[in-house]
Amino acid sequence: MFKATLDSTKTWKQIVDALATLLTEAQFVATSTGLTLRQMDSSRAAMIDLSLPAAIFQEYNCDKEQQICLGVDELTKVSKRMAGEDKLEFSVVEQRFHIRMIGQADRLFKLQMLTPPESPPKKPSPDFDIRAELYADGFKQAVKDVGVVSSHVKIVADKDTLTFIGEGDTGEAEVSLKVGEEATLFDLKAKNKATSMYALNYLSEISKAMSGDTLILQFSTNKPIMLDFDVAEGSRVSFILAPRVERR
Repeated sequence: MFKATLDSTKTWKQIVDALATLLTEAQFVATSTGLTLRQMDSSRAAMIDLSLPAAIFQEYNCDKEQQICLGVDELTKVSKRMAGEDKLEFSVVEQRFHIRMIGQADRLFKLQMLTPPESPPKKPSPDFDIRAELYADGFKQAVKDVGVVSSHVKIVADKDTLTFIGEGDTGEAEVSLKVGEEATLFDLKAKNKATSMYALNYLSEISKAMSGDTLILQFSTNKPIMLDFDVAEGSRVSFILAPRVERR
């Protein structure tokens, strides 16, 4: 049996928006402690890792582990029908995921569940050389600035500075962030200097899903980057993106 209630449609929409950045299917695992999701995108260049503890729901009941696999397009369409004051109820009934919206009207959507994969991928655990905490808006602006001239962003970091660099046929862009009292970057730890390049289209989509005020950015030279931020009180999402290694 699985049943949960949520008073905030805003929270649910943020969760669905985060999933829609990379996925066409959402493969949740429901347990007594909450909902989790860990998936690669179709190109296998990026991974999303989501944790929704039972505490974010007003009511939560799951008596045994259950796979809940749903089409993201269908989830997105249904979430757009949610009114701001609706109370949400989620349940699984005979291989259908029920989403009930209780407000000025009582509305019920029944989504057919899909066949889940055999097992979720393992989350990589690299030993990052760089760990930066910064405001999400600052990251979004840096990605947009680099996108003016390039389809890729090179991120360079040392103990003092986090820099985003873009180079293309039309020119170059560089955004440097330093730790300061009123700066975008408010914490930076570096074991070693690191340089790595990532596809800008992925980072642009991920930045659109950032609903919290801050994020944690971690990476090492020519290794995956991990972007970690809140999607609701007590729940977090991590996006992990493979690097683009420059050929010499």
